Amino acid sequence: MKRALVTGGLGFLGAWIAKQLLEQGVAVRVLARPGEPPDNLRGCDVELLEGDVLDRGACERAVDGVDTVFHAAAIYSDWAPDPTLMYAVNIGGTYNVLEAARRAAVDRVIYTASVASLGRPRPGTLGDERTAYESWRIDFPYSRAKYFSRELAESFAAWGLDVRIVCPGIVLGPGDLRPTPSGKLILNIAGGAVPPAYFAGGASYVDVRDAAAVHVLAAQRGRRGERYIAAAHNLDNLELIRAIQRVTGRHRRLVKLPTPLARLVARVWELQARRSGQPPIISRDFFEYALRPSFYDNRKARSELGATFRELGDTLADAIADFRARGVLAG
Repeated sequence: MKRALVTGGLGFLGAWIAKQLLEQGVAVRVLARPGEPPDNLRGCDVELLEGDVLDRGACERAVDGVDTVFHAAAIYSDWAPDPTLMYAVNIGGTYNVLEAARRAAVDRVIYTASVASLGRPRPGTLGDERTAYESWRIDFPYSRAKYFSRELAESFAAWGLDVRIVCPGIVLGPGDLRPTPSGKLILNIAGGAVPPAYFAGGASYVDVRDAAAVHVLAAQRGRRGERYIAAAHNLDNLELIRAIQRVTGRHRRLVKLPTPLARLVARVWELQARRSGQPPIISRDFFEYALRPSFYDNRKARSELGATFRELGDTLADAIADFRARGVLAG
């Protein structure tokens, strides 16, 4: 791997992929939306190409002359009143990038999926790369869009393009400038924007730097058509809140909301969001999706790729320090 393209390379995860490639001596080209702030890669020696993954010509220019493509560009949102653009970017944009890579005969493509593109495991068990998608009764657009785009990427692998798939958990850590829904989760809890309560459910979390490292390792050691889970910490909702409280030193007594009451609260938040146009603290669809703990086993990434993962406390401390340094979170 000598010259790589990172789509979405100015974003949270994409920027860390680009930086880790630079550390290994790889020449990096970044495809970014026109006018996208370059803050995450300011001062880094990358070739910046402006373009949209919905523009086939831009994708063809972006892959020209590279041997490896990291396709991390996507719309990541837990609330999409009109998901049309999300589906267009996450599915159509993925097709454009992969088709351009196929035509340019690049050596390999690393596609960023998500554990949300997999199925939620049965309660009391861990999911893995083979867990079948089962969330059809929940209209959670991000999960569905990632499912369909992962299926598309795997179809390209079946057709002969060397595509390797990384499925990160909920990504946390420093450099979340937008912030993403993951960063807002930390901000809402650390800043006291949510009531001192929690509901059933849980998820799998990973440091953004570790997720980026799994992408690079997948390019170096992965196999065509294979999925690799990049997740490290399986926490129920109470455990996550307590972990954030330990870092911030702000402890509040917490009450567990019965699921019917929590569902009503989520519905009220969403109704308020539709009136204001501002995203809710949690959307109703994401609430329903998250009620079932989504815990995953990272054994394959560890054994096949040699992936390692840092402690959650270090991730949260670095994320919160970064938010405070940028004035997003009060000290």
